[in-house]
Amino acid sequence: MDIRVLRYFLAVAREESISRAADALHITQPTLSRQMMLLEDELGVQLFNRTNKITLTEAGVHLKLRAMEIDSLMDMLERDFSSQSDIMGRLAIGSGIYSASNEVFRALQGFSRQYPKVTYEIHTATADRLKSMLDKGLLDFAIMMEPIDVSRYEYFRLRTRDKWGLLLSASHPLAKQASISVQELNGIELLATGRQAIFNEISYLLGEQAKMNIRGYVNLMDNALPLVENSDWGCLTIDGAVSYLNPERVVFRPFNPVITTNTVLAWRKYGMSFGVASAFLAYIKQAGLRQE
Repeated sequence: MDIRVLRYFLAVAREESISRAADALHITQPTLSRQMMLLEDELGVQLFNRTNKITLTEAGVHLKLRAMEIDSLMDMLERDFSSQSDIMGRLAIGSGIYSASNEVFRALQGFSRQYPKVTYEIHTATADRLKSMLDKGLLDFAIMMEPIDVSRYEYFRLRTRDKWGLLLSASHPLAKQASISVQELNGIELLATGRQAIFNEISYLLGEQAKMNIRGYVNLMDNALPLVENSDWGCLTIDGAVSYLNPERVVFRPFNPVITTNTVLAWRKYGMSFGVASAFLAYIKQAGLRQE
């Protein structure tokens, strides 16, 4: 199996037709059909349901997912080595929604002016998903909130810290206040982060006075919005995660005393000595986004 055959397979999966895929690949239909049959023989499974419209079997769907990852990696590798004298290629960054990540993405404007041939791939996902993509080489960098195990990576803390507080409906009684005390959490039905390590950390920082009535857990803030906006529930979150929301519908109120958290920029160990990712890392450090 080689990357060429995998790209043939992806074309067939995308077009759902041998003839259309052959046209897109600029090869003959018999050649493409033979390559797909040889691929099935090599793997020992049937990849296609061959009817009027070609569809994938379960094995075909699994191969498609893996082939897309391999194709993405090969594309990144080819671009990394396409030119060492002129920085070009694709930079892949994954992040949750934090104040620190907003600052990093604003810095992309200056980086893109300095390196106009660089393109970008931005992923928003949970920390577990970002670490998986980082491990597979599908991301150059991941921005993740502490506490998180980054022992397998190189990293530094970003200078901007996020404040913890509650996301509330704009009509909630506490929405009229500038901040929320620990005692005012008592009795409010709450949603919390699904990352256990972070929930444990915020519970510890809030202290024993916080009698939290946790009704559910969310991994991304968008999932909490319908419940918060249309009820008296609140959601434990950080200010960076809600900065884009409509303040006429939902509001963020920080805790008093203030509770903050760090965010890290992480990348895989080794292999960062050249190319787009190396140039971006140097730019971020020079931009002063690193926590001193």
